[in-house]
Amino acid sequence: MAKDILQITTYESGILQSATHRLLSRIKTDYLGQYELTAMQWFVIGHVYEAGETGIRLSELMKIVDATMPFITTMVTLLESKGIIHKTSDVKDSRIKIATLNPKYRRTVQKIEKGLKQELLDRLRDKSQVTEDELQTCITVMQKITQS
Repeated sequence: MAKDILQITTYESGILQSATHRLLSRIKTDYLGQYELTAMQWFVIGHVYEAGETGIRLSELMKIVDATMPFITTMVTLLESKGIIHKTSDVKDSRIKIATLNPKYRRTVQKIEKGLKQELLDRLRDKSQVTEDELQTCITVMQKITQS
């Protein structure tokens, strides 16, 4: 039986947070492996995909994924070598680099997103008996916590 917020210790909740993170990471890693992608590569691809044809500045990607510019530059260069992302310079300021998704990869992004979402739902439902409503509550809480 789950302890309520006043009964659980901070170290117990810390262990729960870590275990949850590891489980979700394992599911993502296992699924994305078939596409030869890491979770962080997938996060970058997803944001570049959402940016559409205009693309997204690498500096903006850096903020979104909470990484350093050298890390983002290396990541985008690697994804560019795989033919997934194109990196260009801004026409008004060549110092500004913009990442856009290779149009041929759009369908693959949609396929991965649909498949990974289903994999997460199925595995959490089977392993943990977590309902979609409970997952929605979890996502809502995470969004509130990170937006404060």
